[in-house]
Amino acid sequence: MIAKTGIKFIISLTYLLFVACLISISSSCKQDDKNGVEIIQEVTPQNYYIDAVSGNDLNNGTSSGSAWQTFTKVNERTFIAGNQILLKTGCVWNQQLKPKGSGSPTSPIILGSYGIGNKPIINGQGVSGAVVYLKNQSNWIIQNLEITNYASERSYIYRWGINIENYDAGTLRNIQILNNYIHQVSGSFYWPNVQSVYAGPHCNGGIALNVTGSSGTDKFDNVLIEGNTVSHSGRTGIVVWDNVWNGTDYASTNVKIRKNTVEFIDSDGILTFGCNGALIEYNTANTCGNYAEKGMFNGSAAIWPTRGSNCIVQYNEAYNTRALLDNIDGEGFDVDIDATDCIVQYNYSHDNAGGFLVIVNAKGSPGVYLGTTGTIVRYNISQNDGTRVINIAGGIGKNTAIYNNTFYVGSGNSTNIIEHSWDIDMTQPLSFMNNIICNFGDGKFDIPGTLSGNTTFNYNLYFGNHPESEPKEINKLTGDPLFVNPGSGTSGINSLDGYKLKSGSPAIASGILMGNASKRDFWGNQISATSIPNRGAYGGVGLNP
Repeated sequence: MIAKTGIKFIISLTYLLFVACLISISSSCKQDDKNGVEIIQEVTPQNYYIDAVSGNDLNNGTSSGSAWQTFTKVNERTFIAGNQILLKTGCVWNQQLKPKGSGSPTSPIILGSYGIGNKPIINGQGVSGAVVYLKNQSNWIIQNLEITNYASERSYIYRWGINIENYDAGTLRNIQILNNYIHQVSGSFYWPNVQSVYAGPHCNGGIALNVTGSSGTDKFDNVLIEGNTVSHSGRTGIVVWDNVWNGTDYASTNVKIRKNTVEFIDSDGILTFGCNGALIEYNTANTCGNYAEKGMFNGSAAIWPTRGSNCIVQYNEAYNTRALLDNIDGEGFDVDIDATDCIVQYNYSHDNAGGFLVIVNAKGSPGVYLGTTGTIVRYNISQNDGTRVINIAGGIGKNTAIYNNTFYVGSGNSTNIIEHSWDIDMTQPLSFMNNIICNFGDGKFDIPGTLSGNTTFNYNLYFGNHPESEPKEINKLTGDPLFVNPGSGTSGINSLDGYKLKSGSPAIASGILMGNASKRDFWGNQISATSIPNRGAYGGVGLNP
């Protein structure tokens, strides 16, 4: 009897231990990564709290009262769908944050903050690499953080505030980077050494999504970068970059970069390389091209797509872009090599040292696939941009159309209205129609494609000074366009009502219908598909201010 009771007790105890083990496994399990570091992976999603002041790494981290103190616990854990990693507001960490794991499309992993007060600060102290770093991970939201990574030297060390890397991982999806403040990130302008997986310095800076590796078949899908401020950082402020560009088959898709501010950026402000259908809108770029070092290339433009198709750049403001060290760039906007069927519309460009826009074709150059074709530039306003308003570089791309823009050059400026350089192929047609050019400076026109006879200037209005090089088109107007208050734009894309037209303006209903016309003007007025349009960026009725 005693023996049977003892056997029953042992069996019951064994069962209880087995159940306890199952419960333990349901909460977490342990494995070793390739470096022998213990990785903890959770099964049931939890919220995790980190408090640099009152936390303790001996806590379980699952409540604000039992928060961890450092990122050590975070970096050794592989998180799952539904987890939130929350940093205490007002706290500062001098560490890199490299959590592992992926969420799901309906339940992303969130890296953010809790509490009331200033954003939590993560200070990389000039560390090589990224302060916040994800590699081959999908379904993440990174929000409401302050990040800095300053170093006194640059050399070949690439630095980021946030870097999401896709290294031979196929398609990574659903990345959101929202409402962060990233500043003093000391990026590098130097080309990497041979061991680096990064193709060039454009890919390092404030916020980056980088496709690295060598397969050429990797990409991102469904990316949202919104509401961030990136200041005093570089080389690039915000960038989505593809290390191996092999045409459009494996370009990143559904990339949206909107409502961000990039300011005092070392070189380029916002850049997409290898994206199809990227949407870059409602951003402000102030003082890009802000860093110079002798002997180092710093060709800069504030906002631009390259190596991709059907990208739209709209409702952005770019100003004070600098052209340093006698470099020919410094434009507010750029449509660059192998960009096909991209649209630049409803933007405000002012006071950029290199001008409003450069369109780079370069067809026939090494590594260029098709060149830049199908570019549409419409309903933009340029005020007091420098050097030239528009630069055609590397030849004319097929089906380039520039129409219904307003270009204003104030007195005392030497801005050319249009230039061309690096003339590889000048045989393709360029259409320049329905624009208003107020030229009170002493700049000229250097018209591309005149030798080939394929450049079409017509239905434009020219007012102010008339240099000998001004196009002699058939339906040219030279009278006062009767703007409400020209030259009155200030900072802010909503400061441009002075470029609306008064009643009696010769620009009203005197243009020509365009086959690929927009449905609205700069201010949102509806544009008829059948009625004769205005010239310039204003498509509404005449005003009596």
